[in-house]
Amino acid sequence: MRGEGGFTLLEVLVSLAIFAIVAVGAVGVLGATNGGGFLSGLPTGFATTRAARDITAASVYLNAFEEFVAWKGSANATTGSYCVGDGCSPEVALPSGLSGYPEPPGEAYQLDWTKLDVLIELWYWNTTSNTFTTTNTGLETLTRVRATLTWELQGYSRSVTVDRFIR
Repeated sequence: MRGEGGFTLLEVLVSLAIFAIVAVGAVGVLGATNGGGFLSGLPTGFATTRAARDITAASVYLNAFEEFVAWKGSANATTGSYCVGDGCSPEVALPSGLSGYPEPPGEAYQLDWTKLDVLIELWYWNTTSNTFTTTNTGLETLTRVRATLTWELQGYSRSVTVDRFIR
């Protein structure tokens, strides 16, 4: 039986001891990076992922809304300040020329939105200083649409704002 190849019991025990030391060290390093242990970072990771998903959803909604306003044209974007949603006091509906655009998503896995603020301003080209201003000083005009979506996440109010100029 001495001619057969294989590992002795001593070799197997030494290799297991080396593996155990390496494994304990690796788990210790992973635990140290999270401050309180290996699994303590999971709630923070979930909250960060949810916040990033909410910011992405709000940004996509606002950019699509401003594309809608640009498609409708500045003639339908009546100058004024508008607020839609439960967080508005008082609620001011969007101009009739912009009606038909859906409210922000409100499913449980998406935004718990409270209000959509829309500011529409008419900006004029100042021919003497070559800048845009909100006072009527020239013939060239642009319409500024500033939309802010506000929502709640874990008891904190968060918001995203998007600006766009249209002709």
